[in-house]
Amino acid sequence: MGSEKAVLSVADYIIFALMLVVSSGIGVYFQFSGGKQKTMNEYLLAGKNMPILPVAFSIMATYLSAITVIGMPAEVYIFGIYLSYASVIYPLSVLIASYVFLPVFFKLGACTAYEYLEKRFGKLTRIFTSVVFVVQTMLYMSVVLYAPALALSAVTNLSTWTSVLSVGIVCTFYCTLGGMKAVLWTDLFQALLMFIGIFAILIKGFLDIGFSEVFRIGYEGGRIAMPSLGLNLTERYTVWNILFQSCFFTMINFGSNQIQIQRLLTLKNISRSRKTLYLSIPLHILFFFLTCVVGLEIYAHFYTCDPLTAPSKPITAADQLMPYYVITVLRSYPGLPGICICGVFSATLSTVSSAINSLSAVTMQDLVRPFLASRRYSENTINLTAKAITLCYGGLCILLTVIAASFGNLVQAGKMVWGMCGGPILSVFLLGMLTTRANEKGVLTGLLCSLCMTGWIGFGTSAHGPRPKYLTLSAEGCQTNSTFSGGATSSILNSTVLSSFSETSTFSTTSVSEISGETPYIFPLYRISYLWYAPLGTLIGVVVGYISSIIISHITGEYPDVADEFLSPILNLFSKKKKSFKDKQLEIPEEEEAEFLTNGSTIKNSTV
Repeated sequence: MGSEKAVLSVADYIIFALMLVVSSGIGVYFQFSGGKQKTMNEYLLAGKNMPILPVAFSIMATYLSAITVIGMPAEVYIFGIYLSYASVIYPLSVLIASYVFLPVFFKLGACTAYEYLEKRFGKLTRIFTSVVFVVQTMLYMSVVLYAPALALSAVTNLSTWTSVLSVGIVCTFYCTLGGMKAVLWTDLFQALLMFIGIFAILIKGFLDIGFSEVFRIGYEGGRIAMPSLGLNLTERYTVWNILFQSCFFTMINFGSNQIQIQRLLTLKNISRSRKTLYLSIPLHILFFFLTCVVGLEIYAHFYTCDPLTAPSKPITAADQLMPYYVITVLRSYPGLPGICICGVFSATLSTVSSAINSLSAVTMQDLVRPFLASRRYSENTINLTAKAITLCYGGLCILLTVIAASFGNLVQAGKMVWGMCGGPILSVFLLGMLTTRANEKGVLTGLLCSLCMTGWIGFGTSAHGPRPKYLTLSAEGCQTNSTFSGGATSSILNSTVLSSFSETSTFSTTSVSEISGETPYIFPLYRISYLWYAPLGTLIGVVVGYISSIIISHITGEYPDVADEFLSPILNLFSKKKKSFKDKQLEIPEEEEAEFLTNGSTIKNSTV
């Protein structure tokens, strides 16, 4: 292909347009059916009567965005399958979240996760965490919308801004009209497209290369390997940082993040909510595993002719690998590239629509509604305000995407901020649900310290951190100015290329032409692997928040009186067992004393 872009066929454009039309149609349908989005309960929580299946698919599709669809194959191609081992701890993490956090949200009947924080700590905690969530989500949402459009435009004639505007407008349209029901049902449709696109890529690759050959070449090329068991915090991937990051990220998403919690609250009761969450586990693991296999397949196709370092430079960044592979391999089948492109943009739509709806819920319930309610506005006015907020967020998302085009490495920045903010927010919920000593001033102190520390490390690493190395790549099988076929029968060649990937991301827009020289002195904290950001942020927030709460209580003499409904059932169960044990210890001496008195009395009487 050289530097020449592939031209999508008419069939590809028709399939892409149909995907957008169907998604829009679902929004229109729910605007004029059922509850017609007339109440906040209907608009933000789908009336709390959603079936299990669409919510389970929505959880999967929202969790795994277009960054996963495009970024994981690139990650495997460059570094190997290390991140796939995160799936080992994922089911246990989901189980923990379902029993620690979920019962509290259902007991309170809250619409947003941050309503709980006001009842447990105070209004300031609710407002502050809500604002942090809004900023975090807006940045990530614009990245998710822009990244796949940029990657696809690099290898096809599909314009970046055509993609951004069409997907952004359609997403805003059906979110505003159809509310949460439209978001969930379109997520189901889009999740199916994601699976179809991935399976199309895999089947064609296995037919061309061979099933066993894909894994053999991946193993010989070092892409299939176990992570290190070492305890070095600066090592990019170890067993420990992969497992801890997966565990904490899962708890962040299902224990303190509005996007996923809001989905779980659309079910009638906690039992159905847990079933939905458990059903999403195999869907998540399967799709994540398939994207890793796609990365192995791409490596097997290009292993003697790496397009990143080939003389003709057909692509310049790792995030273009998957789109380039799709166009190279599937373009002889009209419509098939269009299906795969729909899979990528379906992942974008599902994540962005979920984020817009959750941003609307948080802004409305946590920031705006108290103001409107104090002035006694009607429910209809409040509902219209929520729709206007949704529309504004959709437009703001597109606007930020336009601004984002002027910045480099935006995807890594988005993922970095998501991890940096998620850990500190999780610490607030852990302190609230698992301790009785935490108070508002102490928790806010811990949150601010955690945000400052993770922000310092994250942004410092992004600017001054070390750049890891790619695994072995080879361009010796390439012919200058020719189309890449990527043979699958040659042996692995030893040609090492230094990476321009940033330590903070698995998905980078930095050109591989940047070759690093000698490594200067780097501040030790900037060497920490990006997988430690979420656990580190959570730990700092919990430790500082708890200690600060104890100190403040001693100074003021005020100790929080926490109702059982604000505590996790796990803590209540432990407290009851502990109390029961203490009561039994107190009862034993009393029984012995009574027995002694009785026996003593008997002895005296018999003596007389």
